[in-house]
Amino acid sequence: MSYFKYILFERFRDFRAGRIRFTQPGAFNDPFEMPAFKAKEAEAVRRAGLAALTDQTGKIQQGLSQGRIPDAAFILPIYYFMGMVPSRQEKIIPSEKAIDKLKEIDQVFGILSLSMTPDNLLLWAHYAGEHWGLAVEIDTTGPEFNRHTTRDKNFELPGRVKYSAVRPKIPETNEILFEHFFVKSPEWAYEQECRIVRKLESSVETKDAQQQFPVHLYELPANAIRKVIFGARVPPDRRIALIEDTAADSAFNHVKFAEAVLDPGQFKVAIRDVELCDIERRAKNLDLFQRATPIMPAPPVRP
Repeated sequence: MSYFKYILFERFRDFRAGRIRFTQPGAFNDPFEMPAFKAKEAEAVRRAGLAALTDQTGKIQQGLSQGRIPDAAFILPIYYFMGMVPSRQEKIIPSEKAIDKLKEIDQVFGILSLSMTPDNLLLWAHYAGEHWGLAVEIDTTGPEFNRHTTRDKNFELPGRVKYSAVRPKIPETNEILFEHFFVKSPEWAYEQECRIVRKLESSVETKDAQQQFPVHLYELPANAIRKVIFGARVPPDRRIALIEDTAADSAFNHVKFAEAVLDPGQFKVAIRDVELCDIERRAKNLDLFQRATPIMPAPPVRP
């Protein structure tokens, strides 16, 4: 089965070079992509947090009863809950222990996010440069795509994301619960997302290693790229150049091309297969039309 990756136009160069990124959960735009804590530990944290909130409430009540506003009233409750209460003069920053906890997952796992649909308007707008980019159809079933050091089958097969208003309950275990990575809130359901999770240690290339979220790249074999879909705003000259460059490489002569076409009567796009000759013909007709259309003079300004 094929899936679709919405990307900026320029990123197709990386795909042509045989590289695709698996991103750390902490680098995603959803703050709920966070470490999966063990149940026993999570319960201890919850109880400690509730006790701290009770302490804050007591301090506020005591201060008000004395006719003053106590320092505790100026601190967000979340800092009491997380055990990171600063003084009013201190900068509000998490402890080193909290930071290490949040980084733990980001040092181990990377996620490739794909969609099951090529015609979602929000995905085109958010991830494909506001329709100036591409949606690339990728076949994840080939042995070359799954050729990496981890032999655990969980790190090969794509899994569909489940959308739930309730965050998953993590059972007591010494390992990170794999299914945790496949649950998101219902607000994200429009993405129709599938994910592949891999350990970052199996990446073939790492860039920006000194940054908070280094870029971990995995092999993307040419035969995994099945089709390139142009966004509705991609101009003809860029479409022609990409098709010609791709077709010139014998490793990519199997790749098909399509385009997202705006529906004239509804808020949707149609995905239509397209050939190079079709785009060239339309570009030529547009050029002839522009040459033949006289430039209308500006209307005279009335006194």
